[in-house]
Amino acid sequence: MNKVKYGFQECVDYCGFDNLPEGLEQFYELYQPMGQNFLIERDFMEGVFHRFELPQTCRQRLLKAIEAVEADPILLYFSGFLVWDMCSARNRCDVDNYKNMTPVCMSEEKELYSFLLLLACVAPSIKLLAQRGVPEKYYKDIPYQPMQSQLGKLVRGEVAVSDFPWDMNFYTCSIFLMDRFLFIPYRFADEITMYRNKVTNRVIALRHAGEEFRRDGQVNGINEVYDNAGKFISVWKETENEIEANPINPMGFVERNSITLAKQEWDITMQQGDTLLALHVPSGPGYTPERLKNSMVLALEFYDTYFPELRIRGFWSESWLYDSRLSLILDPETSNIIKVQRQFYLYPIHEGDGMLRYEAFGDWKADPEKIELKTSLQKAAAAYMRTGARFNNLSMVVLREEADKTDQMPYITDEDIKQFSRIVDSHLG
Repeated sequence: MNKVKYGFQECVDYCGFDNLPEGLEQFYELYQPMGQNFLIERDFMEGVFHRFELPQTCRQRLLKAIEAVEADPILLYFSGFLVWDMCSARNRCDVDNYKNMTPVCMSEEKELYSFLLLLACVAPSIKLLAQRGVPEKYYKDIPYQPMQSQLGKLVRGEVAVSDFPWDMNFYTCSIFLMDRFLFIPYRFADEITMYRNKVTNRVIALRHAGEEFRRDGQVNGINEVYDNAGKFISVWKETENEIEANPINPMGFVERNSITLAKQEWDITMQQGDTLLALHVPSGPGYTPERLKNSMVLALEFYDTYFPELRIRGFWSESWLYDSRLSLILDPETSNIIKVQRQFYLYPIHEGDGMLRYEAFGDWKADPEKIELKTSLQKAAAAYMRTGARFNNLSMVVLREEADKTDQMPYITDEDIKQFSRIVDSHLG
């Protein structure tokens, strides 16, 4: 590849990609090509072939696809830019912008292009981490986790990357396992602002104005369940000295009655645009408050050391595991699901019970009345849903100041739990 720079639109028109992220052109202007004439170094590919004992037919197919990209100067040039951008996108907190891409200009094996693009990210991502001084132990196995599954699919004749934006986290070495949980930078965007009292350190989250909620404090219309009689709309009235808004109970619902905060008594501690660490929960044992605390402390130490420019304010996550309603069907004294969710400041979002149906019953649209119920969770969840009640995802925040207290319920009080018990499913009455 030479260093001649093709125009962005020229590349897009020629390659004919079906799925490019919005706003990509602004980063294209910053791209400085290195003049390399390869997409993926062959030594790296040989290492992959050896590591996974890939059959010869699959090896040849992958190499043929790589050679097809390298034989096309414009496609190779633009692919180099995409790799460069993908390797930095996560540190910009550009979440889920990239998806599977198919270049029309490839005459053969174009369906393999997305996988090749991910493979091409591994070596430069590792180089960037090494330049930062990140020890190899943190990333040496990261890119190979999705790779094993993807190559297994290739052996079976399947080539599609099933979840490109999720797998990209691993191929670009942007996600890190700290003890029990995975972490990756995330720019907070939800309609809440959190405040900390200057004297007591108490934290309160306020919902922004203009959203409609049911009387149980969940978004009106979640799971297509509406509460026209009891609905209310969040308010935000701000003066030079005060803010009036609807507080979010840390058990995960918006309260109907607004409160007023005196600005001189409260500091903003987290708001839209702040950089947090998104927490992801791998399957397996050890889902406990103690492991949560250890993982969060390690994650802060890691990012403060190797990515200090990100200025991490805390943690964020979204999951079916955080639904406070699970405490109605699981024993809070023994269930790790409940013990962990009570370490968070929970808040409602616009997601229904699809993830719970998938995780508990095996399908995003599963009907528990039409499947055999085997586990205690399945039976309890099905019985609860039989009453007309529904689950929904919640999101959580943990501020960095409370990371080392996530085995002590830093936000949720006994009164919050009692208030949740009084208001939960009140819209069904």
